[in-house]
Amino acid sequence: MKKIGLIFIVLISTYAQSQVSIQAYGGNKESEILGIYDKDFKNRWNYFVSGTVSYDYETRKVSPAVYQSLNYFIGSNWGASAGVHISDEDVMPSLGLAFVKESGNFGINLFPAVTYSFDTGKMGLGLYTLLEYTPKLNEKLNFYSMLMVESDFSFQEHQESSQVIRLGIENSKKIQFGIGSNISQTGNTFETDINFGVFIGKKF
Repeated sequence: MKKIGLIFIVLISTYAQSQVSIQAYGGNKESEILGIYDKDFKNRWNYFVSGTVSYDYETRKVSPAVYQSLNYFIGSNWGASAGVHISDEDVMPSLGLAFVKESGNFGINLFPAVTYSFDTGKMGLGLYTLLEYTPKLNEKLNFYSMLMVESDFSFQEHQESSQVIRLGIENSKKIQFGIGSNISQTGNTFETDINFGVFIGKKF
C-alpha cells in the first residue's frame, strides 16, 4: 500500500499543470525519471515536491522516492517548512526552515530541517537543496545546470547523502539535454557510488 501511495504522489508531482520539470536520465548503473513540482499560493504558502523512480540494471529493482514540503513564508524568501521524505525503505517527516529565491536565470530551494526516521526510530538533521543556473548563450539556447543535494544525519552519525548533477543545453522551448551523474554516500565511512550518464528534460 505504501508503494502504491508513493507512486501516486510521484505521478501527481510529474503531471501537474504548472511549474513542472521532468527529466529522464540513463546512467551506466541505473536509469531514473525525475519530476519536480513547485507551486506558490497568493497567501504566502508554497508546495514543493521532488519525486524519482529509478531502475537498477543489476538487481532489476525499481525504487520510487518522493520529497515533499509545505512551506509558509514569513518574509520574501524565508519561512517555516513541514515535509516528509518517503521511499520504499523509510518514511522520514521533518520540520524546519525554507529558503526559496529566484533571480533571473538563477534559482535556489533550500530546506534544512530536524527529521525523524520511522525505520531507525532516531531523530536527526536533514538538508534538501535544489540549485538551477541557466545563463543565456544566444537568442535560442541557454546553458543548463542543476545541482540537487540531499543529506540525512542522526545526531550521532551520517546516514545517507546524494548529489544529482546535470550539465547541458536548454532551448527556447525549455527542453534540456546533456550529461550528468548521480552520486551517493552511505554510513560513517561515506561509502560512495557514482552513476554517470546522459539526460533529457522539459520544463512546463
